[in-house]
This record gives sequence, C-alpha cells and structure tokens, in this order.
Amino acid sequence: MEFTSEKFGKCVIAEITQKQLEAFHTDMKGIELEALSVWRGNSVRSAAKRGILMEPVMSEEDVDNAKPALIVWLSDCIFKTIAEAMNLDPLS
Repeated sequence: MEFTSEKFGKCVIAEITQKQLEAFHTDMKGIELEALSVWRGNSVRSAAKRGILMEPVMSEEDVDNAKPALIVWLSDCIFKTIAEAMNLDPLS
C-alpha cells in the first residue's frame, strides 16, 4: 500500500506475507505495557527490519533520530496495512 502526506512525503508498505506478520508480532510481543511512543518506535523499527516498510528506507538509527510525528504517521500506515491484510471479507 502507498500513503502520501504533504508533510512527510510517501510511505510504501509491502504486501505483507504470513512470515513477515509472524516476525513482526514476535518483535512486538512483551512490550504491550510500554509507553505508546516506545511502542510506535519499535513497530517502525520492526517493520523496517522485516521488509514491511519499503519506503522510506529506514535503519534503526534513522528511527531513533526521526521526528516523533513521522514515527506516528509511519506506524499508522503500517497498522492500516496489517489490518487490511488480516481482514476477512464476509461476502467472499
């Protein structure tokens, strides 16, 4: 999926595979009680590491040095794509 923002540019999320989803969920396990800013940062780091976040290309250091608003936007893009990938159409 592709998302655009006047402020942040373009975000491209891969068509998520089961393997990527499992790895992402494993990365996120155990941080449910962390502050939301920590959780969002970890979600972007994991998505970048697992090949889910295709654009912008980000390293762990890039995420660490990014503006918080960018991380919020990227994590929202990631979770919209995950929600769509896991959605079962009741009419199918």
